Amino acid sequence: MHQILKAVASWLTTSGIRILGILIGLIILTQMSKWIIGWMERFVREKDPLQAAEARKRAHTLGDILRHAFLIFLSVIAILMILGELGIQLAPLLATAGIGALAIGFGAQNLVKDVISGFFIILENQYRIGDVIEVAGVSGLVESLSLRRTVLRDLEGKVHTIPNGEIKVVSNLSKEWSRSVLDVGISYREDIDQVIELLGQIGKELQAEEPYKSAILEPLQILGVEKFGESEVVIRMMVKTAPLKQWEVGRELRRRIKNRFDEKGIEIPFPHRTLFWGETRRSKISDDEKYPNSKNQ
Repeated sequence: MHQILKAVASWLTTSGIRILGILIGLIILTQMSKWIIGWMERFVREKDPLQAAEARKRAHTLGDILRHAFLIFLSVIAILMILGELGIQLAPLLATAGIGALAIGFGAQNLVKDVISGFFIILENQYRIGDVIEVAGVSGLVESLSLRRTVLRDLEGKVHTIPNGEIKVVSNLSKEWSRSVLDVGISYREDIDQVIELLGQIGKELQAEEPYKSAILEPLQILGVEKFGESEVVIRMMVKTAPLKQWEVGRELRRRIKNRFDEKGIEIPFPHRTLFWGETRRSKISDDEKYPNSKNQ
């Protein structure tokens, strides 16, 4: 018993201390990596605020991926060092792991496909954390992006996890700048030139006020008559905005257009339906008309 206690004490004072030092070093290096990468994310020098915001989003995306990759690398090194301190021979273990990895590789083709697709998504800067995208039949805000999968949260709060290998076409709604396109329908009897002039005034007023002044990048563009509908003439206009501001600006434009049209008496038509119901003409003929001689009998 004394020999066992002595051996345990000897192991604790040698290998045990080294294992503890490995774990402490792993924690310290992990925290240092988070701090360094976080500092690098903030080290963005762009004079244009819009470009600076885009650069920060890209830096945050790359920083998040680097943190995970560095953590995995440090964890693997720490595990190998701990196994060595426990007296486990690493050479046979590594050989077995290599054969196992080869076997797993044949069955993990989808995983390899996801990782390769994720690498090119990040390399080509297709989208970043904080962008709003449409992909694989769903749309939402990119909350997380790694080499294997993309995580979106939609307007209803639903979280969608999409393997990168399933992504074929990406529609980025907030890269560098956005655009709000509005179709306004007016009655055929309205003066189109007058309405277009009024819409231009509304756009100028909106651009001169905060917080829309900083959100609108270019003046409102009125493209003109887009089409003739069944009961309306459609005028199309568009406005270039900062990323993710197109919906806010579009909603405020619609509100102001409706209020101004009401003030000026400009009609925004809506579909009308005329319904006829009742008996046929023949069924409305009275009995006296059908039988004129019935009163004399």
